[in-house]
Amino acid sequence: MRRKALVVDSDFFFVEFLSRLLEERGYFVHKAYDGKQGIVGLDEGPYDIMFADLVMPKVNGRQFFHVARRRSNGRCCPLVALSGTLIEQMEALDEIGADYYIAKGPFEKLSIQLNDFMTGLERGPALPPAEKKILQTGSVFPRRDALELLVSLEYQQAVVEHLGVGVVIVDKDTRIIHANPAALAALGKTLLETLNTPILDLFPPDSSVELVNALKATGREAGAPHYAFSTICDPQELRVVITPLHLPGKDPGWLVALEGALT
Repeated sequence: MRRKALVVDSDFFFVEFLSRLLEERGYFVHKAYDGKQGIVGLDEGPYDIMFADLVMPKVNGRQFFHVARRRSNGRCCPLVALSGTLIEQMEALDEIGADYYIAKGPFEKLSIQLNDFMTGLERGPALPPAEKKILQTGSVFPRRDALELLVSLEYQQAVVEHLGVGVVIVDKDTRIIHANPAALAALGKTLLETLNTPILDLFPPDSSVELVNALKATGREAGAPHYAFSTICDPQELRVVITPLHLPGKDPGWLVALEGALT
């Protein structure tokens, strides 16, 4: 049977590069261009190997790996983190949750490294966890600009995580791409349970009409006013405030605030 691989990266050209390399080795490759698409791609498995970048819009590589492991019930194929910011995240490898880590570099050198890596995997059993390491093309050192980017992302993430109200970020297809701890506590869910779940699935059925009306009223154009309503999520009453989320050149989404999420 032909082997299957999943490649998840927001860089179109890198997806094509890695897919071509794997196809030449006899793999059927399913392509995804952000972590959210990668989660959808899990339904096309099982896979023999999965690759994912770490810094991606909507759902990042760390979240994708955690969802992949949860879906597999402990029987996951090798997970490979491929990223241009891997060297800058050396201290967080255990939190990332991959089995192997490869730092991106020039395609010519990376092609050789990846083929050697795949040959090693195909010839024998996977390296035990104690032998995890970063594979890199030549001498790679932490870059100041990459470190500053990661620090900025971590700061913005921390602000959302520590808000005293629940915040749910909803993509243009009404599926959830993030929820902070306050929102998860109010909804009685974990983040892995909510990622890529339709927002309608998380609210009581009797509030679905109100929620659909709110999404319609705020999702048509930039600058639309927010829409608020109340609902009961046992055991508490929540005030739901929906605000349109528009980024330049991007399709719209929504921010859903859950006021009263903390008791």
